[in-house]
Amino acid sequence: MLVFTNVRSAAEQIGLRLKELLPELSDQIETHHASLDRSVRLEVEDRLKNGELRAVVCSTSLELGIDIGAVDLVVMVATPKGVSRAIQRIGRSGHSLNRSSHGVLVATNVNDLVEATVTAKLVRERVLDPIRIQEKPFDVVAQQIVGIAAFAPIKINDAFALIRRAYPFRELTREEFDRILLYLQGGGKSLAARYSGLFGKIKIDNEMVSLAHPRIVRDLLVNIGTIVSEGYVDVLLKRRRLGSVEENFIKQLNIGDLFVLAGRVVRLIDTGVHEAFVERADGQLPTVPRWNAGENAAHIRRGASRAEIAHGISCTPRSEKIDKEQSVDWLVENYNLTIANTQAIVEQFRAQIRISEIPVDQKMLIELYRGPRSFALFFPFADWPQRK
Repeated sequence: MLVFTNVRSAAEQIGLRLKELLPELSDQIETHHASLDRSVRLEVEDRLKNGELRAVVCSTSLELGIDIGAVDLVVMVATPKGVSRAIQRIGRSGHSLNRSSHGVLVATNVNDLVEATVTAKLVRERVLDPIRIQEKPFDVVAQQIVGIAAFAPIKINDAFALIRRAYPFRELTREEFDRILLYLQGGGKSLAARYSGLFGKIKIDNEMVSLAHPRIVRDLLVNIGTIVSEGYVDVLLKRRRLGSVEENFIKQLNIGDLFVLAGRVVRLIDTGVHEAFVERADGQLPTVPRWNAGENAAHIRRGASRAEIAHGISCTPRSEKIDKEQSVDWLVENYNLTIANTQAIVEQFRAQIRISEIPVDQKMLIELYRGPRSFALFFPFADWPQRK
């Protein structure tokens, strides 16, 4: 069985909890995610292929790309924030000509139950998430220009023609291209006069684009890509690297603190420049219950799901009376839900409409609570139109 979570910290928590609840199977339950050392991940994958494990708790690391052998069931703790991702995860089970893939969505709260309800419906209807291609992302153009120049000097016209061959840049204008070149030469007009040596990535001589300095190659390789990453610290158990955690997380710990990594409790005994040294602390409870390890994925289709369900059970700001029995019947019929789940959703929407309203269509709801500790709640669940 594979148990998918949306973040690595949740995989660690659930993996440890399963071992505590099922001590007789603790040796057959493992954790797998991208922050673990490659040797640890390969060991888990090999044991799964050989049928030695009953369950592996993972984040996105086992969604695709590797042969993990026979899997009977996929459990998704919290909605995977996308129909395509749900189908991908479910497809990891039942790899045989005469078998079917099986997946279970486990909602973590009532709001997640609403999203899980619609996700399951769309999976059955084989409705995939729309793909939106970015149009003219200038940061990518800037990196590509530097990368091309790092390979060999190139004429400006040739670089412009080459970049426009890529579909997202098919409508890139020469004016926009020249502005990016000006920026790369020294940070734009305001900075180039005094700081071109500091900010300049390229230079232009006789209509030829080349690197401003050989060190730019190193800077490009170290910072290539558009996904921002923070510093990580290697976690070492004796001489073995277990994995890595965020540098900020380690800074918050004291020597002797207990935390979870690779599905086991470890104690921090020392820290280095880029390492944290730990020892095993089997059978003890972690003093630091969770670590950061990745943000949650963006919510997909939640706005549309709330709008559809709100309209379907007549739970809109314009409704004066909500018929609970009819609402339950409508949800059971249209979403194939159990009575318990249906009643939970209806009660949630009824409670929301009594004190506020349901954000539907192109509306974002902001609720302000005043008291000793005032705070605001933002509900960006509306079905916003996509930018073209």
